[in-house]
Amino acid sequence: MAFTYSDSLATNRDLIRFSMGDVVESAGPRPADGNFTDAEVDGLLTAGGSWQRAVAAGFERLAAEWTRYPSFKADGLSLNRSDIARGFREQAADWRKKYGTTTPVYVAGQITVDAYSDDVASDDVNTGGEYADSEFEYVRP
Repeated sequence: MAFTYSDSLATNRDLIRFSMGDVVESAGPRPADGNFTDAEVDGLLTAGGSWQRAVAAGFERLAAEWTRYPSFKADGLSLNRSDIARGFREQAADWRKKYGTTTPVYVAGQITVDAYSDDVASDDVNTGGEYADSEFEYVRP
């Protein structure tokens, strides 16, 4: 459970920690002042593909962790932990808006010749826009 941070911000791990406020060991942004481990930060980076998207994922994780803790009132004082979770969700949304989602979405279409035909794979369409070995013409939408 290693924790490393350099304020020179020389590595992606340092940039991620700095952006999430996870820069002091045993005084982190997680409940009970917990920190992300180096392995967790590195995992966020690998999954996100960039340090910015890793920060967004880290904020999403923090929101999920703080959501589990109840709010309470005692002696006229109150602690609303849902506000903490909401703040992290808003931070995550801001980072996602600026830097995109973790996984790009690709949409693949299929070409149907008619209501009774099987779908035609894109490999079966030649560059001229016609189906290979077919009398049907491919019409681009």
